[in-house]
Amino acid sequence: MTQGSQATIIGAGRVGLKLAELLTASGGRVRFVDHRPVAGIDQNLIVSDAIHLTLEAESAIAESDIVVLSLPFTVAGAAFGSACRRLKGGALLIETLSVKTRPASWAANLPREVEYLGLNPLFSPELGWANRPVAVIAYRSGPRLEVFLQLLRRTNASLVALDAEAHDRLLAQRQLAAHALLLSLASILRDENTEFPLEVGPPPYHLLLAGVGRMLCGNPETFAEIQTENPFAATVRLRLIAELERLSAGGQEVLDHLRCEWRDLAPRLKPAAKTCERLFACPIFPLEMSEHDYRSGECRPARSD
Repeated sequence: MTQGSQATIIGAGRVGLKLAELLTASGGRVRFVDHRPVAGIDQNLIVSDAIHLTLEAESAIAESDIVVLSLPFTVAGAAFGSACRRLKGGALLIETLSVKTRPASWAANLPREVEYLGLNPLFSPELGWANRPVAVIAYRSGPRLEVFLQLLRRTNASLVALDAEAHDRLLAQRQLAAHALLLSLASILRDENTEFPLEVGPPPYHLLLAGVGRMLCGNPETFAEIQTENPFAATVRLRLIAELERLSAGGQEVLDHLRCEWRDLAPRLKPAAKTCERLFACPIFPLEMSEHDYRSGECRPARSD
């Protein structure tokens, strides 16, 4: 984005605001379209429904070199239709959905001269771009798209170029499956009939507990979309269930299975094991020095006399 360029971001959520920082720092002017007032961006905000655009919102989109759709699936498709009819020739349209198969199909409805990019930062926006993976799907390339990717590279983000199918297949295995495991653990913890502190457990459990905590403090709409919109979701969840069922076999069979898994995968995970050692060097959830007596589903401080 060059000095004097204009961008309109439809959806002033965390991802939209993060992209606005990037575009503003490059010298462009950024306006937002959102259905409600948003603190801190009043002067640059157009209050408008994303589907039934006001005249002011339509005008902003028509004047923009870059238009970003940073919306959930519940409205993204209809909002895409409303926005694409106003895009000028040579504009770049960016979508930030967590699943890419469906938005890839929308390219057929765009004016021929409009560029189109799918973007999926694989981290929460507040963590920053540097050294973190960003999936990029060039549905329709062009000079403005390449300039935008150069902006991303200057943040030291690690760009991962994929097509829509490869993106959804990869993220089903690495994001959807991880989320499914964490959500399952969250359900088990929710249903525990005990007063025992959640922090009591071994270090691997502490890592999972931290992940559960972060997920449950996030946006449930995003996590629901990841589970329901990905075309590979059902297959991956069935694989998870099958692998868990294998642990119900006899002791020797389970041992042989684990040895096989470790032999095939462990050599690739040595850097991850070293990272885990560093994380476990200090307690992830420090507990106050105390003793507890746990009997018959009751947790109480142990007597010291």
